[in-house]
Amino acid sequence: MSWGTQAPEQKAKPKTVEPKMQFDEAYYRNLFENNRTNTITHRCALVGHENTLKTGLALSFLEPEISAGKKVFVFDIDNSAKPTIDHIYPNNENVVVLPLQDETDDSIFDEDNNVDYKALLDKTAYYVNILAEKVKADPDSVGGVIFDGGSTFLKWCEHAMRASLLARGVIEEESDTFNQKEWRERNRLYRNILTRLHSLNVPKVYFIFHLKPVSQYMDDGTGKKILMTVGHRPEWDKGTMRKFSQQIFLSRHMKKADLAAGVEGDRNLKDDEWVVRGKVEEMKGDHIEKVGSTYDIARISKGKFDFIGLEWMKE
Repeated sequence: MSWGTQAPEQKAKPKTVEPKMQFDEAYYRNLFENNRTNTITHRCALVGHENTLKTGLALSFLEPEISAGKKVFVFDIDNSAKPTIDHIYPNNENVVVLPLQDETDDSIFDEDNNVDYKALLDKTAYYVNILAEKVKADPDSVGGVIFDGGSTFLKWCEHAMRASLLARGVIEEESDTFNQKEWRERNRLYRNILTRLHSLNVPKVYFIFHLKPVSQYMDDGTGKKILMTVGHRPEWDKGTMRKFSQQIFLSRHMKKADLAAGVEGDRNLKDDEWVVRGKVEEMKGDHIEKVGSTYDIARISKGKFDFIGLEWMKE
């Protein structure tokens, strides 16, 4: 071809179009006719202050599945579950810990090396989707899931809500006026993950939350008003509780109470011992008669640790 001579037009290659999944009547009819689900044993919330054995108790409920060689996946939101798991199940390949806020993961930091909370939520969603695919491929291989750090995850959603609204085009500038829609976005992000985990085709899923103090101004006896802790409540979105068929609230007891630290008093205890107790706040299905009952979960006396657990929850 000489200079100035136009090359013949090249016909564009036709693009390959991937067939799109049709979620129509035939799709749902197939699901209806071929429905296969595992028995849903537990969708349980374990709620308590620090050092109330929340993670350890969840692992104890999963002992039969771990012993049978099934996988248990732990979403370690606040990086607190790994030490407990390493102590109870050292080098056990059946217990898979998934750290979310991982310093070696560049995807969760922005250009200024600050934590990108929306990226953290995206990562969590990807992990949940990957787990869902594993369960779908082999439902009998996964015995249970622990979502450890639900209260910390709620705070992640709070930090990420403006960035999420920006990405969705709901607001145009990060400095847009703060209003109720941001809190709705926090709750939407939070519920999306919890709902997907709740619906996994695995028999046991445990969600772990902290308790936070409820304070109000009260008379100190001299006519002066001071801010006092009057109780504690779960640090979760208000609609969360409806997702759990079982709810166990854990508390630590010593001879002398320290309400600010979440430690309750029991004069029957010795000076050198403390007890972790669990109160059954919700129990649907089996063991409904346990609602309102309180059980000793563990006892520590003279430096000796005695784990009691709740054996009936394994049944």
